[in-house]
Amino acid sequence: MPDKVTLINVVWMLMMTAMVATSMTFYMADNSKGQFGPPMTARYHTFGH
Repeated sequence: MPDKVTLINVVWMLMMTAMVATSMTFYMADNSKGQFGPPMTARYHTFGH
């Protein structure tokens, strides 16, 4: 049986992999609209003009 540190590392890696996969799924779902760049509601200020 592996020691406690190995088990903790395996559990941590599984959790990190699941979180990255979930984040990428949400990111790909948000970008499926084909919209690149900032949203159209963004305001750009040119100070000093």
